[in-house]
Amino acid sequence: RYQTEATSKLIGGLDYNYAVKGDGQLITKVLESSVQREALNALLKTLSSETLAIPIDKLSLFPPRAYGYERTRESFTGKTGITFDPLSAANTASDMTFIMLLHPERLNRLIQQKSIDPNQLGLEEVFQTLINNTFKLKYKNTYLNEIQNIVNANLLKHLMNLSISDHSSFQVKASANNAINTISRDLYDKKKAPEYAAYYSRLISEFRIKPEKFKIEMAPKIPDGSPIGSDICNYKLNE
Repeated sequence: RYQTEATSKLIGGLDYNYAVKGDGQLITKVLESSVQREALNALLKTLSSETLAIPIDKLSLFPPRAYGYERTRESFTGKTGITFDPLSAANTASDMTFIMLLHPERLNRLIQQKSIDPNQLGLEEVFQTLINNTFKLKYKNTYLNEIQNIVNANLLKHLMNLSISDHSSFQVKASANNAINTISRDLYDKKKAPEYAAYYSRLISEFRIKPEKFKIEMAPKIPDGSPIGSDICNYKLNE
């Protein structure tokens, strides 16, 4: 979680100091394109089905919780009742990456940076790279393929959100719309179309008709992070 958040900040990132006049410090500098592209490639690993899939031979280690031991805020939630849901865990993890990577303000900065330096990482490159590593991937392994479809759906919903978000610039909205069109075209190509292509197509069609009513279906909430431990964190000495 924390490595993903830190890495995402390199994309559209800025090196800066709160400089004082005459102190000789660096004031602002856009991060090198090589650093930003390296960060993007690293984040792609967090969206890989191979990374997200809990090994099948380990799933037997996640039995339903014993009577009297309810799920806590540090438990993954799912959609399979009392059993552990590895697909929802992958849903939560991939959604977290997209939330950080596809933040409207970050993408607005990419547009700005690319306009000043044509060699910089651009938004179109980011979107095409994401599509190449989601919708254009298929696995013979059905477990990995189901996880891949979850990642695909998360990308699509975040692109839809970007195209109507009040926080997205005109350019970001236009680029997100182009990315949705790219996905839509492939859905009609039987050789390229992923599983559930008809449903992806339906989502896009409904979005086109009434985009103002589009609402992101949130992934199951990620378990709490730091601080990890007791709910009661009151430590008093000499009481």
